[in-house]
Amino acid sequence: MQNFSLAGCDETANDILENIPSDSERRAATDGGNRRRGAGGYSFRRPAPFRIFRRQVDGGAESFEDDRSASNGSVDTNLRTVMMSQSAGEDPEERKITAIDRQKKEGDIYNISAEGDINPLSNDYFGVVANYFSVGLMMGGSTSLLYPVLIVKAGATASLMTASYAVIMVFWSYKIVFGFLSDCFPIFGYKRKPYIVIGWLFCAAVLIALAREGNDVDPRNLVIMFALANLGYVWADVASDGFMVFIAHREPIEKRGTMQTLVYSVSKLGQIAINLLILVGFSGPEMNCPGYQPDPSIPCTNNIYIIKRVDPELYTNNPYSWCYEMCDDATFEWDLSIPEFAISICFVIFASIPLYLRLKEDKVQAEPRLEFLAKFWSQLKRKAAWQVILYGMISHITFGVSNAAKMPANYVWLDLHTFQHSIMVIFEKFFFFVGLNLVRKYALNVSWRKQVLAGSLLVLVFNSLYFIIIFDVWRNSWFYIFTDVSALFMYTLNFLASHACMVEVAEPGYEAITYSLITTATNAVSPLSAVVSYQLLAFFPLLNDQESIATDTPEVRSQFASLQALVMLINVSSLLSLSLLPRQKKETREMVAKGEISSFWGSFVILSTLTFLCYSTIVTFVTVKYHDVYGCMKVLGGGGCSADESSTMALGLVSCIFLYCYGVSFYLTYLPILTGERSFSRSMFY
Repeated sequence: MQNFSLAGCDETANDILENIPSDSERRAATDGGNRRRGAGGYSFRRPAPFRIFRRQVDGGAESFEDDRSASNGSVDTNLRTVMMSQSAGEDPEERKITAIDRQKKEGDIYNISAEGDINPLSNDYFGVVANYFSVGLMMGGSTSLLYPVLIVKAGATASLMTASYAVIMVFWSYKIVFGFLSDCFPIFGYKRKPYIVIGWLFCAAVLIALAREGNDVDPRNLVIMFALANLGYVWADVASDGFMVFIAHREPIEKRGTMQTLVYSVSKLGQIAINLLILVGFSGPEMNCPGYQPDPSIPCTNNIYIIKRVDPELYTNNPYSWCYEMCDDATFEWDLSIPEFAISICFVIFASIPLYLRLKEDKVQAEPRLEFLAKFWSQLKRKAAWQVILYGMISHITFGVSNAAKMPANYVWLDLHTFQHSIMVIFEKFFFFVGLNLVRKYALNVSWRKQVLAGSLLVLVFNSLYFIIIFDVWRNSWFYIFTDVSALFMYTLNFLASHACMVEVAEPGYEAITYSLITTATNAVSPLSAVVSYQLLAFFPLLNDQESIATDTPEVRSQFASLQALVMLINVSSLLSLSLLPRQKKETREMVAKGEISSFWGSFVILSTLTFLCYSTIVTFVTVKYHDVYGCMKVLGGGGCSADESSTMALGLVSCIFLYCYGVSFYLTYLPILTGERSFSRSMFY
C-alpha cells in the first residue's frame, strides 16, 4: 500500500479547502455531465501547479509510518479513497477537486450518522434497555446455577462442569444466523421488534417446559434445557443489538461507547439480581447436603458415591438417619425448587413484553436475500472488519483458556459452598458494573490497546495468587473470592475494549448482521476455549475429579501448579495479537474509510468461524450428553478409559488450535517486520 502526503506543497490542506469551486460554480462550468463547455460557454479548470500526492520514499524503499500518524494523514487518505471511487471519465485534476469538495461537504469520517442523539431511556427506546436486563437474568441464572447443581450437589468432574457451561452458552456462537433472519426477513415491515418478542416467548416456553420436569430433573437434562432457553433469548438479543448499534451510531465520537456501556451495565444488574435469588433460594440443605432427604418416610440412600461426599462426622454420629439432618454447608433451612426458579424468570419476561411492543422502529421493505448477502460479503471483505474479527478470535481463544480444575478444587480445598459462591458471583458482577461505568466516565477515549494491556497483566497478577492456595500457604474461601473478584474487575478493560470497536465497524443498514458476525466469531471461540481448557486435563489426570484432588498429595499439587502456570502463559500470549486491535474510534473509522479489501481474509474468517463452531459444538454436547459413556476419554478431558490410552489426539487438537492463533498473528503482525515492510515499535502494543 502506497502512502501519500501533502509534503512539498506551497499551500496547506486548509488553503485548498477554502479555494475550491462551489456546487453552483461546478454546474455552471459544465453541461450537467462530466464534459466541459466548449466555445461560447463557460470553461472552468483549476490549475494544479504542484503535485498534491507524493509517495513517501526513504533510501529507495517504501517507508511505512507508525500507526499514530494515521489521524494526521486522514486528509490524504480520504482524498485518495474518494478519488479512487470516481468515474473513469474524469481527468486526474477533476478527481482531486471532487475529492476535496466532497470532504469539505461531508465534514469528516468520524461521525457515522448525521442524525441527532437518541435518548435510550425515552419511552420509545426503553425496551432496548429492559431487554438487556432480561438477558442478564437468563445468562446469570443459567450459568450460576451450574455450581450448586453440578459441583455441590452432583459432585461432577471438572470436564463435565466446563463443558456444561460451554453448552449453555453455545447458541451465542450462532448469532450470525439470527442476524441474517433479522435483517433479511422483516415481519410486517419490522426487522427487530418482532424478533425480540418471538425470542423471549420461545425462551419462556422452554422455561415452562423445564418447570414441568420437576425438582428432580437430571443435571444433564437441566443443562440442555437451559441451552435451548438461551437460544430464544440470544435470538432476541441479536435483534436488540441492532437497536443498540443504531442508537450508538448517532452518538458523537467523543461520547460514542456510552450506549454500549449502558446496556452492558444493565445486563450486569440483571445478573446481580438473579444471583441474589440463587443465594437466598439455593443455600439450603437440599442443594448443599449430599444425600439430604426432606421426607422422613424415605430411607437414606446406600449409594457409595454419595456417602463418600457426606460429612464424615454427620455420618458417624447418625449412620441411619444422617440424611434427615442439615449439614454445616447449608446456610438456610429452606430451598427454592428449580421449577419455582424457572417460573420467576418467566414472570419478568412476560412483564417486559409490552416494552418491546412499543419500541419505535421504521418499517422497511424486505431486501432480496442474494443481493443483501452480496452487500454483506462486500462488508466482510473490508480490512476493518476481518482484522477486528481475527483479533477477537485469537485473543478470546488464548485469554479464555482457564484452569478447569479450579471449580472442584475450590469445593474440596476451600469448602466453597453455594452461599459463598453466590456472594462471589454477585461481587464479580457488581465490580464489573462499576468498572464499566468508570470506563464510560473516564476512559471512553483512552487507547483500547492500553486498556487491554493493563487489564491482561493485572488479571495475571491476581490469578498468580492461586499458587498460595495450591501449596496450602493460606486456604481461605474469602481470600479466593478477593482474588477472583479483583481479576474480573480488571477484565472489564479487556471486555469493553474488544467490544467497542465493533460499533465503529458496523455500517448503517447492516447493524444487526455485522455486529452479530463479529460477536459470532468471538463467541464461537468461547466454547473452543472451554474445550481446550478441559482437554488440557488429559495431561494432568489427577485433576479431573473431586476425589483425587481431595487427596492433596504432593503429586496433585505439582500437577495443579504446572497446569496453572501453563494457563497463565497461554493467557499472556494473547498480547501477541494486540497490534491487530485499532487504538481507538478514530483509528477504526480511518481503517473503514481507507476501504482496503481482501477476499482471501474474508473467506478465511468465514471458514475459521464455521470450523471452530462445528468442532466446539459437537465436542461440548458429546461431553455433556454422553458423559457416562465417553467422559473418561482423554480427548474429552478424562483420565483415560484404559491404562494405555494415548494423549496424542488431545495433544494434536490443542496444538492445531494454538498453531492457528500464533500463525495468523505472526503472519499479519511479525512477518512484515521480518521482511522489512514495516518496522517494529513498542507503540504496536499501546
